[in-house]
Amino acid sequence: MLRRYFSLLLALAAALVGVQIPNYVTQYQQRIDAQYTEAMIYYREYQAIADTYLNGDMQALLAAHENSDNDIFKAEAVPLRTLIERVELLSYEQQQLQRPLPVQVWFIATQANPQIRQDTWRMYSYNVPMTTIAVVTALVSAVLTLLLWDACWGLLGWGWRRVRGTHKGRRVTP
Repeated sequence: MLRRYFSLLLALAAALVGVQIPNYVTQYQQRIDAQYTEAMIYYREYQAIADTYLNGDMQALLAAHENSDNDIFKAEAVPLRTLIERVELLSYEQQQLQRPLPVQVWFIATQANPQIRQDTWRMYSYNVPMTTIAVVTALVSAVLTLLLWDACWGLLGWGWRRVRGTHKGRRVTP
């Protein structure tokens, strides 16, 4: 009987964890989208310069910064390169997150940006509502419900045997 309770609790816990997987993927996607949107604000400004002077070639704009004789302009190449790489990375991650859920989960677990993955875990918010107290309450409620259910069935079985006057195939004498 204890094994049955453990099995039910394990199944319930697995379900509670399982419903969080799509939620985590959604929160990871939202983090990627927010960072991509922010990076694109600055990227578009540089893209406009590249469009005006270099036929839209961002690599040529970067090379112009890196090869400049002006130290200020040359120093600007470092954050520009970082911005270009970040936009490319975030764009790649957005593409990977447009695939089916199992592929998304595998991508996040094996290839996603470790810093963004860690930030998502750090700022993760349980939904449906799935706060720690809600999970503990759900588990305690499940255990108490199962105990009450089994106690009721046990009492009904005991009462039924008393009414019928038998106990394990033998007649009970009052």
